[in-house]
Amino acid sequence: MAAAVAFVLAAGLGTRMRSRVPKVMHPIAGRPLLGHVLAAVAEVGASPVVVLSRESDAARAILPAGTAVAVQDPPRGTGDAVRAGLAACAEASAVAFIVYGDTPLLSAATLKRLREALTGGAVLAVLTADVGLDNSYGRLVRGRDGSAERIVEARVATPAEREIPESAAFGYAADLAWLRSAVPRLLPNATGEIFLTDLVALARAEGRRVAAHKTAAAEEVQGINTRIELAAAEALMRRRIRERHMLAGVTFRDPESSSVDAEVALGEDVVVERGSLLEGRTTVGAGSRIGPYSILRDSTVGERCVVEASVVEGSVLEDDVRIGPFGHLRPGAHLESGVELGNFGEVKAARLGRGTKMHHFSYVGDASVGERVNIGAGTITLNYDGANKSRTEIGDDAFIGSDSLLRAPIKVGKGAATGAGALVTKDVPDGMLSVGMPARAIKKYEKPKRR
Repeated sequence: MAAAVAFVLAAGLGTRMRSRVPKVMHPIAGRPLLGHVLAAVAEVGASPVVVLSRESDAARAILPAGTAVAVQDPPRGTGDAVRAGLAACAEASAVAFIVYGDTPLLSAATLKRLREALTGGAVLAVLTADVGLDNSYGRLVRGRDGSAERIVEARVATPAEREIPESAAFGYAADLAWLRSAVPRLLPNATGEIFLTDLVALARAEGRRVAAHKTAAAEEVQGINTRIELAAAEALMRRRIRERHMLAGVTFRDPESSSVDAEVALGEDVVVERGSLLEGRTTVGAGSRIGPYSILRDSTVGERCVVEASVVEGSVLEDDVRIGPFGHLRPGAHLESGVELGNFGEVKAARLGRGTKMHHFSYVGDASVGERVNIGAGTITLNYDGANKSRTEIGDDAFIGSDSLLRAPIKVGKGAATGAGALVTKDVPDGMLSVGMPARAIKKYEKPKRR
């Protein structure tokens, strides 16, 4: 396969968005508009050259490391943008895509078909679609052989040309060597702008063939110019993401009520209950159930887990973990296999060992909790003294009685226990029972036998 580059035009001001944020940085499905376009470009193996302006220069912050950037200053139309991009492109011979940074629904499959149209001696292929007659897009006039003859701007089209259903200028594929020779010959119009649509007429004047690929999915070529269009594109993108996961073996109980970001990964037989939001770089292992009404953000969930009506942020759940309802994992929480966190339990920057149970109304922060620990209702690790955070350590098989207050820094040893309502200010040795306010170790702890 021939080398490929992609000139991604992202210099537009986006004034109709009524925003201080560059248009291409507005997110849909957890990823900026420009990020979706770059993902499609990457999928077809093209190296991107992103063309920005002074107004959109902040978009550099979201570009992958090593992305080539060109600056169009001042912006003088799409042809001038490609001129700037060519100056930043080291390739001499390749297929060159030209796409727009505000078309997040553009798919890699459509780009591949556009590249395939660039055959039979064609130096340029135009992406087209049927988007209705009430629009300002140029109309594509085809020759008898089906090739593109010219693009007629809507404002100068004849009544007959306005009735042409096929519109153009949504993207291009071109022979890079020819593009380098052609772009400098594009002439500015009366306003001083240089437009890529003139490439078609220029190629035909040289006796070159221009191909056209019409996508059947017209929504792919729609640019985002207003918040209304942004919302519509988000709905389409989220539907596309859900359908992709469903085809891969994921069940959505009520698809329209749940949303999944673009970079979320879901294993087979995952069930997403109604009202759940999966955001950022979240992964969920096979056989897990999320929801109803849960939020997962930038977290890793293992296999066969249950997260019910809970919030999980920046956390890790190993296999067979159960949370909720109404649990909250804050950043840095790590729950090992078999942990159970019940209603109104909160964990922050803490690791809970295998098989530990923390069933309700407790807070554990800045702590290391061993395996098979029981954390009674109302337990709180007092980790903050108003200036500093300190850690709590709880050993394997410990029993923390209800309403225990553990004032960090503190260590509760292996097999140790605290009595109900204990205020623990001193370390509890292995195997000892500590009771009182303040608590003191009074005797060896003997675990009660089941009746």
